[in-house]
Amino acid sequence: MKRRETEILHRVFPGLNEEELAELAGVATLRAYPPGTILCHEGRFEETFYVIVEGRAEVTKYIQADMQRVLHRPGPNEFFGEIALVQEGPRTATVRTVEPTTVLEIGRDAFMRVLQRSASMAVRIMLQVTSRLRDADQRSIADLRRKNVELAQAYAELAAQQKLRSEFLTTVAHELRTPLTAATGYLQLVTSGAVTLEQAPQFLETVSHNLDTVVHLVNNILFLQELELITPEFKPLSISEVVLKAVEEIAGQASECGLMVSTQIQQNLPKVKGDASGLSRAVGALLDNAVKFSPEGGKINVNIQAGDGAVSIEISDPGVGFPMEQLDDVCRPFTRIEATGGHLFGGVGLGIPIAKQVVESHGGRIEIQSEVSKGSTFTIILPAAEEAKE
Repeated sequence: MKRRETEILHRVFPGLNEEELAELAGVATLRAYPPGTILCHEGRFEETFYVIVEGRAEVTKYIQADMQRVLHRPGPNEFFGEIALVQEGPRTATVRTVEPTTVLEIGRDAFMRVLQRSASMAVRIMLQVTSRLRDADQRSIADLRRKNVELAQAYAELAAQQKLRSEFLTTVAHELRTPLTAATGYLQLVTSGAVTLEQAPQFLETVSHNLDTVVHLVNNILFLQELELITPEFKPLSISEVVLKAVEEIAGQASECGLMVSTQIQQNLPKVKGDASGLSRAVGALLDNAVKFSPEGGKINVNIQAGDGAVSIEISDPGVGFPMEQLDDVCRPFTRIEATGGHLFGGVGLGIPIAKQVVESHGGRIEIQSEVSKGSTFTIILPAAEEAKE
């Protein structure tokens, strides 16, 4: 008597009695297969039912001509290929062993001969097989629904990214065209002799200013790309020097907009470990943002202080602000505020995302508070370097 086969079949068909299990075990065969053996081929007409005794297999199905999806990884006491026992038809999936695997096999012809000798046994086995098929169908339906949701989300994200890309390209084209057109126009006036020698330096300064705008925009785009590809070299540095340099660079632009930049720095600040160029660009981006979105003038406050093992750089502006529910959008690249309170704003929406990515690459974070018509506060928080003072 095939005791082992009988025990295995009892776990698969618990409704059968000892005599019926023994009869079914008599037509079953134990076989061992190495990893990578295909036991069922999707689309082929095959006639074997399998029960895994030891090991594990992988069930895959083609969802496109060149793409397979893993549906299940059956292990001991699980069975597959039951559809071959009840009808002639192609396999609906491929089953491949993924480790040394022992299976119990029953061919359809032998299985049907056993069933023909016992109607009650046939009914119980068919109920078990159809229940299994129904469960498999429900799992497949649930899997398809889940995949449809995932696909819909992926399409929505793709559409959103495509929309952002399209808007970005359009915005960049306009942001580049305006200063380039202005620079070209002023140069033509100079080269054509339409301006006097006394006027020429002023015109050339305007050309230089517009070209600087173009270079700044292009550099920001390239810098954002490089952030994902290049790991900067960090070393202890004076954060106050970084901030003061950024403030100095923005001072002229702020003055032209009727803004004053006030800086308060705590004494004996700890140093931070980082990349001076990247941090300078991050602080500069937030200062530029403060100037841009403060069209009514006023004072921008920059406050640097230390505490709890960190250094914070707080930049507060008297600008137009934004609703806090828009915070995620504000931090997303290429998303920008175009107009508010009767004011139009330029830019491509890279300043805050650049600052955020730089600060996070230094192990820090940016905290943001804003209120419409009352301004915004951006606080960079960076870990202090150990036992290092400015």
